[in-house]
Amino acid sequence: MDKYYEAISLFRRRNYEKCVEVCNTLLQIGQENNTQIFTEDNEHNDNNKFQKKTVKVNVPCPVWMIEGVWQLKMRALTQRVYIDELDTNENGEENEEIEFERIATAARPGTSIKTAFQPRPSTGLLANGRLKTGRRGTVTAGGGRPMTGMLRPGTSSSRPGTGLGRPPSRCGTARRVRMTSAAAFGIGDKTSSFFQAARLNPTIYAERPTVTKALFLFLYYHEGDVEKAYTLCDAVEKVNKGKTDWWWEQQLGRCLLALNKPRKAEEYLLKAKDSFQHPDTVILLSKVYLKLEEPLEGLKALDEALNKNPNDVCLLIHKGRIYEQMENVLESVAIYRTITTLDPINAEALACIAVNHFYSHQPELALLYYRRILSLGAHSAEVYCNIGLCCLYGGQIDLVLPCFQRAIQMAETSEQKADIWYNFSFVALTTGDYTLAKRCLRLCLSSDPTNAAALNNLAILCVQFGDMVKAKAYINQAKTISPDLPEIKCNVKLMEKSYKI
Repeated sequence: MDKYYEAISLFRRRNYEKCVEVCNTLLQIGQENNTQIFTEDNEHNDNNKFQKKTVKVNVPCPVWMIEGVWQLKMRALTQRVYIDELDTNENGEENEEIEFERIATAARPGTSIKTAFQPRPSTGLLANGRLKTGRRGTVTAGGGRPMTGMLRPGTSSSRPGTGLGRPPSRCGTARRVRMTSAAAFGIGDKTSSFFQAARLNPTIYAERPTVTKALFLFLYYHEGDVEKAYTLCDAVEKVNKGKTDWWWEQQLGRCLLALNKPRKAEEYLLKAKDSFQHPDTVILLSKVYLKLEEPLEGLKALDEALNKNPNDVCLLIHKGRIYEQMENVLESVAIYRTITTLDPINAEALACIAVNHFYSHQPELALLYYRRILSLGAHSAEVYCNIGLCCLYGGQIDLVLPCFQRAIQMAETSEQKADIWYNFSFVALTTGDYTLAKRCLRLCLSSDPTNAAALNNLAILCVQFGDMVKAKAYINQAKTISPDLPEIKCNVKLMEKSYKI
């Protein structure tokens, strides 16, 4: 029993690794016969006194404890890789599919909600939170812009576990992050998988309400098996003859949305909303309408919920994201400012306001917000890169290089490095150091060979140096990667007309 309570204590302290190890030990004991030693006063001596006799009996571990340990381990494995997809910044097209085969370490606090699970904009030119096509008829070498991969610490003070200090909750592939440990009821082989989802009979577990919710979360978040999780939800509904509570209806809608069936998801989410108006249900319903390309319906659902809970930061965040996706920058910024009054440490709202100031030619005000984000403890490569750009536009040249040096040191992924080197190439162009700019663009391509903006700018620099052969090679490669990019089309025409290449 002490080990069982120790595992519960470790789970509550969010020490999931050690909790799983203790659960493994208990499950292993459950498979074997536990020799229990106790005494029995069944003999007496000549003085008519009872004598204690030691007896050894093989007593199996109680079934309720085995089931409790199994459920606890399942919850620990789920929390170990759990990510609140409602706090991520999907757009309407990639909505709620949350890429079970590829999930970023942490979502960024958003310069545009259109780029959360899509490749980075290749032009590198943004204006007022949306893509900018560039100046037509001129050869453009790109421009510096805030990066789009900044850490999104939490977007709601009402949802537990999403605060600023929350560590990245998932990295890489859901299937790859599995905790390879003991099997379901404790075969002590650490190389085997915990649960054979393919062999799961949902009907059997649907009749056991004590484990169904934990099992669903395990299948959905840890295993990434949405179809099996949906089958379990459907089995629970059939067992209860359609009289399930709002939570299961919400999960049915969540699974159907992930399976790209928004119309069916809408039915279940509306039922769940009528039963109990939970913020997550409303947010999922708004995502359904975004999937159906009906953002006004999504705003209507959020407004109805905000009429009852006007200070719900999570609902306001999603409303601001929808306005941002609709390119209604004024409304989105107004909502983010309201959020900062309700939650002054909301890093997403601060970052979005900072980006708006940056593209409104107010780098000094943007710098204040980025420094505020730093003071909250959100140190990341993207924040330092954006601070460097604000210092460049604000005339604080002496701070630009240290900020970019810190950003490069903190960059972990190749995409981050490519973004930083691309922005630093613009710093070099601003100072007139074309050689340094060329080196930076090459370093950018070494991290991301498919960066069309870097190829485009490198072709222009080669024209400046008189190397027409390389310029032609770079611009053709950029055209191959992004044939519909207006800047590349314009530059190709100008090069063919002016330089005959």
